[in-house]
Amino acid sequence: MDQIIVNELSKIYNPGLDNEVRALDSVSFSLNPGEFVVILGASGAGKSTLLNILGGMDNATSGSYLVANKDVAKENPKELQDFRRKDVGFVFQFYNLMPNLTALENVELAASVADSPLDSKEVLKNVGLEKRENNFPSQLSGGEQQRVAIARAIVKNPTLLLCDEPTGALDSHTGASIIKLLYDVAANYKKTVIIVTHNSKISQCAERLIRISDGKIVSNEVVENRKKPEEIAW
Repeated sequence: MDQIIVNELSKIYNPGLDNEVRALDSVSFSLNPGEFVVILGASGAGKSTLLNILGGMDNATSGSYLVANKDVAKENPKELQDFRRKDVGFVFQFYNLMPNLTALENVELAASVADSPLDSKEVLKNVGLEKRENNFPSQLSGGEQQRVAIARAIVKNPTLLLCDEPTGALDSHTGASIIKLLYDVAANYKKTVIIVTHNSKISQCAERLIRISDGKIVSNEVVENRKKPEEIAW
């Protein structure tokens, strides 16, 4: 798997006008395959804009974004749709599960649109839900629903797993278990996991920590003394 390379990426709203907003300003970094990455920043720092571009949900104004030597920043809407379907798994703060489908059916639905999906039952087992596969979302706790959402993202066998405040709707204990699950996903599935968050505690278990403020990268470091999620005082 190739590196992920972001080079001079900018996103400008209302360019040239008095109310011009630089949501991203010449952002550059590279990620190694299988890294567990945390992008840390306050509300309005530009991290969600960055995540949307990394996930192919928005276009950059300028710059390049290479995944497997393809410049995603220059792809047309159809190519971006294929990129989202094949290469990206999404985990959001809210679970967005289909309420009329069971846990297993939610995962199988995601698998059905992938080119080389993993086994749905096996993935559910690996997120600890093998005994809950026939339950509907309304019969699951918040933490269990988020595990289904993670399983749904993993089953596509994506290059990237992008997580936007994945513990934001959970209590601290449940949130810690979700971070441990994502930590294990990076290690066991060899997926590049990127978590966008304002929660500095999550950054303690990052393999790479990128700090963003006012649309700019203020630091990008490989964490030498990273902690395991179970070692953090949540």
